[in-house]
Amino acid sequence: MNDEVVITGIGALTPVGNDRESSWEAMVAGRSGIAPITAFDTTGMGTRIAGEVKSFQPSDHFDTKRTRRISRFTAFAVVAAREAVADAKLSIDEDNRDRVAVVVNAGVAGFDTIEAATRQLVADREPSSYFVPYSLANMPSCEVAIDLGVHGPVNANVLACASGLYALMDARRLILSGEADVVVCGGTDAGITPVFMNGLSTMGALSRRNDDPVAASRPFDVDREGFVLAEGAVVMVLESAEHARRRGATPYATVSGAALTCDAFHVSAPSPSGEYATAAIRTAVRRAGVAPDDIDYVCAHGTSTKANDRTETKALRAALGAAVDRIPVSSPKSSVGHLVGGAGALGAMVCALAIRDGVVPPTINLNSPDPECDLDHVPNVARRLPVRTAMANAFGFGGQNCVVVFTAPDLP
Repeated sequence: MNDEVVITGIGALTPVGNDRESSWEAMVAGRSGIAPITAFDTTGMGTRIAGEVKSFQPSDHFDTKRTRRISRFTAFAVVAAREAVADAKLSIDEDNRDRVAVVVNAGVAGFDTIEAATRQLVADREPSSYFVPYSLANMPSCEVAIDLGVHGPVNANVLACASGLYALMDARRLILSGEADVVVCGGTDAGITPVFMNGLSTMGALSRRNDDPVAASRPFDVDREGFVLAEGAVVMVLESAEHARRRGATPYATVSGAALTCDAFHVSAPSPSGEYATAAIRTAVRRAGVAPDDIDYVCAHGTSTKANDRTETKALRAALGAAVDRIPVSSPKSSVGHLVGGAGALGAMVCALAIRDGVVPPTINLNSPDPECDLDHVPNVARRLPVRTAMANAFGFGGQNCVVVFTAPDLP
């Protein structure tokens, strides 16, 4: 069909792997990337654990000049984009570079760069002349465009924890509107900094299970106490199905439908009714042209906070009805933590690879299910099953509810 948009390439940097396949293998195996923070001294902090990207050195990927200037969240995006483009076997040249767009979103954006510059000023040292542009939320998109040499539409949107998934929704629109043939899209963030973490901790949002970091992220478990902040990026190549067919690309999945709603309730808490999360799920399913009974897997937002997990369960039950009782609903945040701007894009990757491999990753650390989270959350062990239709949820601060439905591609 000429109105289909497909995923043909995926790149990733996560707390459990520095590429797509190692990250996926670790999540399916139920390994955790949560550990004590190494980036700075956490003495006296309430939360001293996070999901850091391990063994990542910008100098391994960029020349000396660029290494000095590039922010961590932007470096993640560029490296993940390179992997995605290589995976898609996409050649970019003078003939097509004006038809390639970029949408890479972030939630925290350049908080680390601003924090470092502030510390330099306090110490009477002059910050880098690049700290302003390299802290901007649109910089990952712009740097990816520079790195790839593309000149199509380049933009960025900030929807807190829904940012990365919304990038796919936006990319799909660009392709269906005819503005681009290909969109490099996804999410990135690197918010593991003293000020940002202390702010979240003061809100009561973070787990303080410092003595047992591997068990700290436990979505849907009765003993959960907050999410675990993480960093990383997931970037994908989306293109029209016809464009992919013409160049012989093999799709992972079709991006079949999407929806975005707003609770308009609170700056951080979800609406307890789950009414507009429910509406987003129902609308995305309808737009995808599928029914609740067609859904084989849901990659949950599943943050490991009391309010989110219960509200998401309520919304899924209201939107999908009796079908939800047979649908596996797992949260990869149990393994990798919360990538904020990258979280929704990671959920999209999980859906695409679940369709490819016929396996859904578990929700680890789920030992005592919360009675109010009464769905099949795939506790602790991955499950093999055919996945033809999968759905990803991403719910952000401010009540932004983004849902995307993926279906198995029609292969020749």
